[in-house]
Amino acid sequence: MILSNISVPLLGLVDTAVLGHLDSAIFLAAVALGSAIIAFIYWGFGFLRMGTTGVTAMAQGAGDDVKTTLILLRGVMLALVIALLIGLLHPVLFALGLWAMNSSETLTPLADQYLRIRLLGAPAALLNFVFIGWFVGIQRPKFALFVVVLCNVTNIVLDLLFVVGYGLTSDGVAWATVIAEYLACGVALVIALKRTGVGLDGNIWRNALRASELVSLLRGNGYLFIRTVALLATMAYFTKRGAEFGVVTLAANALLMQIAMLVAYGLDGFANAAEALVGEAIGQKQRSVLHEVMRGTGIASLVVAIVFCFVLWLGESWLILLLTDQTTIIDHARRFYPYVVLFPALAVWSFWLDGVFIGANRNAEMMWSMLFSSIGIFAGLLFALESRGNDGLWLAYLGFIAARGVTLGYISYRYTKSGAWFKTS
Repeated sequence: MILSNISVPLLGLVDTAVLGHLDSAIFLAAVALGSAIIAFIYWGFGFLRMGTTGVTAMAQGAGDDVKTTLILLRGVMLALVIALLIGLLHPVLFALGLWAMNSSETLTPLADQYLRIRLLGAPAALLNFVFIGWFVGIQRPKFALFVVVLCNVTNIVLDLLFVVGYGLTSDGVAWATVIAEYLACGVALVIALKRTGVGLDGNIWRNALRASELVSLLRGNGYLFIRTVALLATMAYFTKRGAEFGVVTLAANALLMQIAMLVAYGLDGFANAAEALVGEAIGQKQRSVLHEVMRGTGIASLVVAIVFCFVLWLGESWLILLLTDQTTIIDHARRFYPYVVLFPALAVWSFWLDGVFIGANRNAEMMWSMLFSSIGIFAGLLFALESRGNDGLWLAYLGFIAARGVTLGYISYRYTKSGAWFKTS
């Protein structure tokens, strides 16, 4: 799962490196804006992955092949409905996103072009969330690894072909992503069909469409949707605020955030393992196994986070120079790089505990933790540190990350002591 996850931000790093070596910062800045908006739209529906993994792992632990298959079918249907809605509402979503990000007249045309191309991949992108979540839930992470790596390696190759080979800019990066998403989706569909434990006959489809189950699905995923929107609103405001400090600061922040996301996705590997193993332990009603899984994944996450801190500290110069050769961006990135070095030590707790809570299907608790951290901590620190400019922005972001870990840690401690993990949420 670590290998699978790291391949995702590696794609962003390649996008950044390819565009960062062009003769203007405007292409990198435009993709930073466009990516923030498309991420808000797509990852707002990240519950398609998170909501699939935990319940699938529980069904797997209980040995219920029919329920495991039904979870996949309902996820696929929900993803296709959401993709249709995005297609119908995209003019409003794009216009609102560009307005909210304070896009300049120079950046708007390029960012809008990038967004319109990326929209074509919406069905594949959302279905991939479902398939990957299901693969992790049935404890077949190698399938998730294969699909994600296939998508991102294809994307990287097409990035280089379209931008370096054919001279395209931000539009080439967008087309590369769309093509890779559909290729990965097709492969994931074939694998999933071969792994279903029951036949896809008329009876299974009638059960998949049962109203009470669909309502339960929407209720649980609603908590995750609100949680993800709060997270993405925080990330989008981070980008928007950085844009107000100028194109160079926006580009430097985008570069540093790509490095931070590489770390985040790496740490998320243990969170993904926790999702599957925690869900299975709860499905089997094995308290000792649950405690062992939590302890093991927590310690492993901490060790890797410490390693990441040292690697980032030692690799400052080559990481930044790898991503851009523009002097002004390099200078700005080095100015704020220490915040990235601190990121793994603060982020490890929230990422690991996200996995625990997803596996336990405790979605409401995750929502309240995120709302407190984004509205209470991030917004509060931004207000208090407004005079510190981009330093204040990064300090507010790190405070937000730390608050997520503290709140989830407190709830986790209470649930572990009381045995509440095994009670109906």
